[in-house]
Amino acid sequence: MLRELGCDPVAVLGQAGFAPAYFSDPDMPIPYGTAAGLASHCAQATGCEHLGLLLTERAGPDVLGLPGLLLTSASDVRTGLRGLVHYMDLHDRGAIVTLHEDGDEAYLGYAIVTEAEGADLAYDMAMMVACNLMRSLCGAGWNPSEVLLQRQRPANASPWRRCFRAPVRFGAARNALKFPASWLALSLPAANPMLHRFLQNEADRLQGLMGKGFVDEVRRLVHGMAARPPCTASRVAALLNVHERTLNRRLQAEGTSFSELRDGVLHTMAMQMLGASAMPLADVAMALGYSEASAFIRAFTRWSGQTPDRWRRQNGRPGIART
Repeated sequence: MLRELGCDPVAVLGQAGFAPAYFSDPDMPIPYGTAAGLASHCAQATGCEHLGLLLTERAGPDVLGLPGLLLTSASDVRTGLRGLVHYMDLHDRGAIVTLHEDGDEAYLGYAIVTEAEGADLAYDMAMMVACNLMRSLCGAGWNPSEVLLQRQRPANASPWRRCFRAPVRFGAARNALKFPASWLALSLPAANPMLHRFLQNEADRLQGLMGKGFVDEVRRLVHGMAARPPCTASRVAALLNVHERTLNRRLQAEGTSFSELRDGVLHTMAMQMLGASAMPLADVAMALGYSEASAFIRAFTRWSGQTPDRWRRQNGRPGIART
């Protein structure tokens, strides 16, 4: 891709601090922040603001490894996507996949949960892959009703509309595909119950080896419901099928608390919204479940030691130089 855009891959990788040999082993894990930073550097080098779309417009379930196999062997779209939500950490531990149903609409989302340079590019790539996954399940003619992206609207939005084949809402509160929830009930022609059960057992085994803990699961649930108040310990406990006292006791045993986890998730989400878009503070507050902007400002100041406005002035992401 770098060559197609007129750049020398060795030179670009070298400028980013990578030797070509770094990529000789396709199974070698790369830290999320490192991968996102490299993609951002490549976008800067090429001057191509939609590089993330070009890199992933033909990516299918196979790029996800085991979670992708679980997706395509499931009985229906809902089962496949729920498995992707649960097992995505086998492929990617720097972000989570979310699936929400709201009446007749469904939202397949992606949220980075670690600090990473080039989040705009990472979200473009994730949403393009998500769109391709849905097309692999529902047919090549499938299109979302709308694509939500936190990034600011680019000067030329046509590459996004072309790839997604749908309206794109830039400056949104989250990154997600919106589509009719009726698609979730679609039976999959490639369903294979025996293979799916085998893959699920293997995925559970690998998660056990990775040491996926209770805190990780709680954090994932908190992130999924943070913007859909009330995000309470009792709701999370119910989803985990444990008593609220048990939830608090297990979190305390791992050196944290529900309020600490929730604050951490909201802080991360707030920084992404403030840094990636020009959303008014009142809209950011509402997206995070605050009824008033003043309550959000107080909370953010407590988390960051500075007001949201000041943080945004210091940390807003610069745009990519365009050709």
